[in-house]
Amino acid sequence: MPEAYENGTEIEVKDLNLWYGDNHALHDISIDIPKNSVTAFIGPSGCGKSTFLRCLNRMNDLIPSCRIEGRVNINGEDIYSKETDVVDLRKRVGMVFQKPNPFPMSIFDNISYGPRIHGMSKKEMPAIVENALKSGALWKEVSDRLNVSALDLSGGQQQRLCIARTLAVKPEVILFDEPCSALDPISTSKIEDVILELKKKYTIVIVTHNMQQAARISDHTAFFLMGDLVEFDKTAQIFESPQEKATEDYITGRFG
Repeated sequence: MPEAYENGTEIEVKDLNLWYGDNHALHDISIDIPKNSVTAFIGPSGCGKSTFLRCLNRMNDLIPSCRIEGRVNINGEDIYSKETDVVDLRKRVGMVFQKPNPFPMSIFDNISYGPRIHGMSKKEMPAIVENALKSGALWKEVSDRLNVSALDLSGGQQQRLCIARTLAVKPEVILFDEPCSALDPISTSKIEDVILELKKKYTIVIVTHNMQQAARISDHTAFFLMGDLVEFDKTAQIFESPQEKATEDYITGRFG
């Protein structure tokens, strides 16, 4: 495991197990994720990395057959406690999905939707929308057409809109589930630039099938295989000198 983190630990997971019905999908996962950094989850399809990502904001609660044991602390709070407000948790721990999912409404209304339902005033909205779109590297492209439908944007722009929408409610952590898998290289590069900028203020966790992407943008990398966390370390260590043979085999393309 990596040494003590410069900015401290944001997420602490201890002995997490997850079942879908009788299928034991995650096995005794323990990991400390650092603040103000990018942590990448890599591994072959079906290895549990997206399932684990969804544990960090309780998205798996939406699956009736899902059962979870273990502890997940975010900034010292046990998010699986009965006292946890799940709506507030998902405000604090935002998520950007594999496929862009803008709402069928204007660009402005997409960004202002979250702040409105969380009680922010109408007077604050223009500044909130502008700041979120700037942080999502989209403001220059859409500032003169905020009333246009978000569905008119390109795929890459829609994904940056979804990032901006997540930022508008002022999260602490942002989870990305393969955010570039449906995008072309230019759009992917823009998303990666946004993520590198965002880590100055937020803790980023990203699932990616693209190992080059993990190497480019992450500070730490976790390798998952068949529901196990096989290895977790600084990204340079994982890619240049992994400790586990299974990690080396995956990195070098022997399987996966």
